Amino acid sequence: MGINTKRIDLLDSFRGLAILGVLFTHLFYRWNDATYPYLYANLFHYGFKGVPFFFMISGFVICYTLENTLTFVDFWKKRFIRLFPSMFIASSLTFVFLLVFDQEKVFPNSHLFRNYLVSLTFLLPNIFDFIFSKKIHFSYINSSYWSLWPEIQFYLYASLIYFYNKSKFFNNFLVISSFIILVFGFISYFDFDKNVIFEKTVNLFSLIKHLRFFFIGALFYQLFSKMRKIRIRYLIAVLAIYYLTFWISYNKVEIISTSIMYILFLIMVFAPNYLFFLNNKVLIKIGYSSYFLYLIHEYIGVVVIKKIVNLFYPYSFIAPLLMIILFIILSIKYSKYIEIKITIFLRKLIFKIRLNENSHTL
Repeated sequence: MGINTKRIDLLDSFRGLAILGVLFTHLFYRWNDATYPYLYANLFHYGFKGVPFFFMISGFVICYTLENTLTFVDFWKKRFIRLFPSMFIASSLTFVFLLVFDQEKVFPNSHLFRNYLVSLTFLLPNIFDFIFSKKIHFSYINSSYWSLWPEIQFYLYASLIYFYNKSKFFNNFLVISSFIILVFGFISYFDFDKNVIFEKTVNLFSLIKHLRFFFIGALFYQLFSKMRKIRIRYLIAVLAIYYLTFWISYNKVEIISTSIMYILFLIMVFAPNYLFFLNNKVLIKIGYSSYFLYLIHEYIGVVVIKKIVNLFYPYSFIAPLLMIILFIILSIKYSKYIEIKITIFLRKLIFKIRLNENSHTL
């Protein structure tokens, strides 16, 4: 079964929900203004669960991408085209903006050119700390970028397994991933993760901590694309087992949020018409532009909010709300008028193919 336009739209709607959760967590809860506090900001604490939702979506999408890619090199060309241009533009805008407008040095590390360069690599700043023997401390130009490192690791992990043996990809992926997840869960459950060497290893290879979400997304893709009765029962059993693991380590709110993710994916696979309420053009556009929106919103938003929040007191919440709306509009316009043109240009250049501006990829 192929992926039709309707279900691509649903994935964008899922991205839209995920990025809205992240936006409200960062701009309302995480950076709640101490002088002009936002009422009920604590309600948005768990919006950060939008990040694991993104990981699940990536697990789904990368499996689709791999099945529609001929070679390992072609896969990474696609990833470069998808990721690097927006990272370069968002990091450059953030760096220049903070140099000019962050006079209070709210984010002093983001004023350093070396951290701007580190962000463009998608690598963990600790790697550069290690290379330079910690004589110089490195960090991302925006702390939100931390989630890109697990993404990159997953791309490498999944693509190596896939192109090693395409016909046995899922079985190999299932066995290796389950082993990693089981070992990490065992070590964490019995507090062996406090070992310094293990802690450093997990911090470096952070995919280990988040692989469960990518893996679940990949399982949902298999469930979606292999609609055979025996396969369905098998996949649902595995998904149920992994769902139960969340009850061991999560609190009630986190279990509820994870349950919602599961339910949305299950409905998308078996009865997408019941998600008609997510078939909203605005939400789909937000999801489609979510990558750039994720990269650009936090530090620029915080600096601007701190400069204007006093104008709205005692209705301080208006300031972050306006910034969220502004970033959404900016990101949608960017995706429509800039990103698509860059993508077409690079694909023509790298793949020597002819594309149109209406092409809609995962």
